[in-house]
Amino acid sequence: MVTACGPMGRADASDRGSSKEDEEEVPTPVVTTKVAQGEISAQIKATSTIEAERMVTVHAESTGRITELSFEEGDDVKEGQLLARIKQDVQRSGLERASTSLSQAKRDLETVRRLFDRGVASQDELTAAELAFDNAQLDVSDRRRDVRNTRVIAPFAGTVTERFASEGAFVTAGAQVLSIVDFDTLVARVFVPEKELDRLEVGQDAEVVGKAARGRQGIGTLRRIAPVVDATTGTVKLTVGLPSELVGGETGFLPGMYAEVTLTTETRPSATLVPKQALVYDEEQPFLFVADGDRVKRVQVELGLSDRDNAEVLAGVAIGDEVVLAGHAGLKDGGLITRVDESGRPVEGPEAKPAEAKPAEAKPAEASEAKEATEVAAGGA
Repeated sequence: MVTACGPMGRADASDRGSSKEDEEEVPTPVVTTKVAQGEISAQIKATSTIEAERMVTVHAESTGRITELSFEEGDDVKEGQLLARIKQDVQRSGLERASTSLSQAKRDLETVRRLFDRGVASQDELTAAELAFDNAQLDVSDRRRDVRNTRVIAPFAGTVTERFASEGAFVTAGAQVLSIVDFDTLVARVFVPEKELDRLEVGQDAEVVGKAARGRQGIGTLRRIAPVVDATTGTVKLTVGLPSELVGGETGFLPGMYAEVTLTTETRPSATLVPKQALVYDEEQPFLFVADGDRVKRVQVELGLSDRDNAEVLAGVAIGDEVVLAGHAGLKDGGLITRVDESGRPVEGPEAKPAEAKPAEAKPAEASEAKEATEVAAGGA
């Protein structure tokens, strides 16, 4: 049996060489950055609607026609100031009748007492007269209160924000008349996860920024932390007070405005920082790909504080280490890399792998000699 050789054998060798070339590792293009040192703060952000802690709707406590109501929306009022007056002729008449009844009950009681002292009136008669006198006194007190209730009084100092009735209108007891807001008590109430509770304390600063109404921004104070956790949501209610300079006016907050509250719970001025974009996670465990020459190492790291852009690394890498920022897809521990910029162009520099020199092109004479040598060798074979 004759074994095939020559060109066929050379073809087999060529295939093996081609297969070897196909198995050569292809470098992964990556964007890298350096681990830096800087300041980082842990922050809690939550949204809120601005509201006043002292806000009340004043109701009429008597029935009748409003004879005086001169306040409009936006007017300031003082505590105890007369807001409105309701016609009080019916209430006055009731007070006069009660006063007359009280005078009569007083005279009856004096008469029965004299008779009782003489032994003419019985103890039951004296007790009944005393009871009638007491009831007459209570009736006068009630009628006087009815007269007082025709005057609508401001319960505290503030600003009229809404008027529900007009002068001359007929109102019944319980009808809305005015709304008053104390703008010095504006607060933002926010809800934060209970895990943040130990990092908060009353008195710390809180930044308040208007979301819909632009140009409203300032520093408030955490006034209260609720003593209970909402079991349904797992959150704690915080009350952030707004200082007077953030209240009212063209650039101040108003009740009902939408705002974002930011509380800074901790700041570290010299932290080891990496961009969050550089982190990769494997079952919630964070890793970084650290560049070592033209290859990378997959390093497990321990994280500390974090903000919107950066994360603090407590262990795993050091300041100045080069880490992969982009290009993680398909990257593995010990993988070959080539550095590129954000546009995908190769990066030249001390950390970039020098390009391999290309073999020089053969001169025409040398190429002819090489060709002849090849043909001779083939003929000999």
